[in-house]
Amino acid sequence: MGRIGAYLRTAFTSRWNLLFAGAGVAAAFISGFPGVILPLVAAGELYYLASMVTNDRFRDAVDAQAAKARREATAIGTREAYDRLLRSLSPQLRQRFERLRERCLHLVDMAGRHRDTDSGSLEALERLLWGYLRMLHGAQSLSEFVEHTDGAGIRRRIAELDRRLEKLPKGDDPETVRLRAVLEDDLRTTRERAENIDDAQKKLDVIVAEVERLESKIEAMAEGSVAKRDVSDIARRVDEVAEGMKRTDETMRQLQLPAELDDLEDPPQMLRDEA
Repeated sequence: MGRIGAYLRTAFTSRWNLLFAGAGVAAAFISGFPGVILPLVAAGELYYLASMVTNDRFRDAVDAQAAKARREATAIGTREAYDRLLRSLSPQLRQRFERLRERCLHLVDMAGRHRDTDSGSLEALERLLWGYLRMLHGAQSLSEFVEHTDGAGIRRRIAELDRRLEKLPKGDDPETVRLRAVLEDDLRTTRERAENIDDAQKKLDVIVAEVERLESKIEAMAEGSVAKRDVSDIARRVDEVAEGMKRTDETMRQLQLPAELDDLEDPPQMLRDEA
């Protein structure tokens, strides 16, 4: 029903239909016989709408227009996500990203000199860069969390609470029981904070290792292409980089990072605009 409604809306709001329908209504009132002419205008309008809705070419054109609008909306959304993440990086990490992006552009340029650059290869590199950018953002967020959290102080607090609990006398004294409950609850909360820090550090270590792996992969491809002067093989090697992206996506899923770092169905066009 939604698609039929879209067909009817497009057919009715077309410029020529509005022009002829308006002219018919105006003519009905000018003629002095609206009761006769208006039903004819309405019948003609219904026939026109029915014929357009059942017209395959018209339906295909409306579907294509709607699909184009969805693609444009998606492209705007992905570009906004890309710009937002890029702006959130520190100057050092932004420069790090731009260096890798320049390497990718160099590979695309070298491949394009010898054959038309495969759009699939470009998208594979862009998906890799998108994963790399998400990794940098995740590493920065986790690093800030770890640096601004007093892990040593939390561990000292755990040791202090353990000592206080050990020194508490045994027995059913109400005050002692109440104090023990408070200290045990504090200890559980503090240990949970320590676990959060440890978990963040482990995630950070994984991300840093993955970032370095992706950088090395691109650097090796760029350096190998220049050293061996085997430019005819660049396109194939660019296609192979998509395998690295699978590992990156799996890492991001396992880390359970925030929703803004989710993968996108279509990566932002970080290279195609300049290729």
